[in-house]
Amino acid sequence: MARLKISIFLLVLVFLLPQCQVAQRLALLNCKYRFLNVAPSRIGWTSLDLKVSIEVDNPNPMDVVLDRLGFDFFVNGSKVGSGDLREGRTIPAGGSIVLEPVLKISYLRAGISIIKAIKNNQANYELRGRATYLVGGREFVFPVKIVSGEITR
Repeated sequence: MARLKISIFLLVLVFLLPQCQVAQRLALLNCKYRFLNVAPSRIGWTSLDLKVSIEVDNPNPMDVVLDRLGFDFFVNGSKVGSGDLREGRTIPAGGSIVLEPVLKISYLRAGISIIKAIKNNQANYELRGRATYLVGGREFVFPVKIVSGEITR
């Protein structure tokens, strides 16, 4: 009789554990992203380096590891570059971190949008991509979109 009870208990566990993982995934919220600053860090003859400061807030009641952030970067509506951060940084529950990727932007690739941004000393920035989080040994992927108003130097 005791073996039957243990067998039934183990069988119930086998069916409930996957449900717990689904519940954890449904409960996981995407982190909140916002630009803190976007500024040239080096201006050359053929390209410039843009330092992008991004704050990432974790609204979840558990720590989240930002494993990867792949993105495209737009200036005044034109795609000017791409990035792929493989940070592996822990964002504490209810806390935040700051990411500071540096993007090398070719003037030829960026076209007129980057030249206008430099000339006018202002631009609209947008970042679109996907963030991969690790929580409890599992990988979760969420979309990321950050849109600025005007950020000036």
